[in-house]
Amino acid sequence: MSDAAKSRIEFHLQQIAECVGFERFTIPVVSRETVFGVYESGRNPQHVIEFVGKHLGHDVSGIQVRVGLPQAPAAGGGCCGGGTCDGPGELPSRYDAATRSITLDTQIDSDPPMGIAALIHGVVSDLLSQHNFAGAHLPERVELAVVGTGLGMIRNCISLVAKQPTFWDSTQWELIPRPFLDCHSLAYTNAIVAWARGESTPDWTKQLPSDLRRPMQKSLKFLTRTNDSFFQPRAKRPLLSQSPSEWWQLAASPSVSGQVIAIRHLQSDNTLSKEHESLLLDKLRSANTTITLNAIAAVERIASHQPAIASGAVVGELRLLTEHRDDEVRAKSMCVLTKFGLLNDATIETAAGMLEDQQKHLIFAGVYALSTIDGVPEEVVASLDRCFVRVLRACDYEFIELIVATYRRWLDDPQSHFEQLLSGSPEHLPIAMETLHATPDQLVPLRRGA
Repeated sequence: MSDAAKSRIEFHLQQIAECVGFERFTIPVVSRETVFGVYESGRNPQHVIEFVGKHLGHDVSGIQVRVGLPQAPAAGGGCCGGGTCDGPGELPSRYDAATRSITLDTQIDSDPPMGIAALIHGVVSDLLSQHNFAGAHLPERVELAVVGTGLGMIRNCISLVAKQPTFWDSTQWELIPRPFLDCHSLAYTNAIVAWARGESTPDWTKQLPSDLRRPMQKSLKFLTRTNDSFFQPRAKRPLLSQSPSEWWQLAASPSVSGQVIAIRHLQSDNTLSKEHESLLLDKLRSANTTITLNAIAAVERIASHQPAIASGAVVGELRLLTEHRDDEVRAKSMCVLTKFGLLNDATIETAAGMLEDQQKHLIFAGVYALSTIDGVPEEVVASLDRCFVRVLRACDYEFIELIVATYRRWLDDPQSHFEQLLSGSPEHLPIAMETLHATPDQLVPLRRGA
């Protein structure tokens, strides 16, 4: 598990536990055989719902089960007990919080593992909804609650996600929620399940598929040895309502996930104190990329409310980070400097170099930065020309408007420039012209560079 993913899982588990109660995360893990036995005894979905409700200590008397019209199967379905191995799949059910109803899109007997997993997912969704949990509609958060409360043994043997979609900015937890848990996240969550219950070698791990069992056991050994987790349900300690000063204190802790989560909560309503500035600089300079990325995000968040904070040593460090070895750090620091109008000659030169890269987020960061500059040297225009031609050839339309707006800012006659640049590409020239006539003068808030 990456530190970013580990921190995200621990944070969301803490959110869920503070909402529905820590005690639900220390009850025994239910075996597959037990749950299947409950269904097989009468082949009645209601029996499963009642069993899950009793396990959770949750009143399920108001939950209704319906069988709806079959939904079109996901591509590649039927793998690993009904899931899909070529992308995000789905459980054959829907939960409606308004009516407290679980609608099954298939008969349970046609695929018992998927059907029973769908029922469990629905009951846990109801638990979260009844406690007004804000993420009750997000599949991954429900799955974290399912596994965390000891109800994940059936889900563990169903592959719903072979490969998670990736996003260049790994700090955007809330803006880009994941679908279902992938293999690595599922393995780590199971490790926390065992560790939270004080089980160093739990028997139920023998039921896990081998691709889950090995990383789960490795993570469990790490947790048992270090106790390094922001989420510690046995302590039953609410952490998300801490005061601003407590978050600053936690940001200095040795725990990586504790630091990451604390950094995400840092705020400053007044002038940044020397102590807090020193801590923020320390995080920006961290050898841990995840800590550095979240520190950049913290600077952006704090400066949005207190622009004066983004000055002096902090800005100097952000400018240095545009030359970082990690592409995400380079792009993110460049975007923050651009947002607050803090570019200088060196960062403008760096931004121009990003146009020659193959990584889309670096190209975006470079174009975004340059789009805020009134004028640039001729060689930078040439770099943008090469970038524009590549973008047109790749039909990468999401960049075309931003690049055209940049030309309009730099050039008195961008139309003539396009005619000359694309004279040998008759198929691309109309796209450039159409975009030029449709694009406003400014696509992003502009401030002169420092």
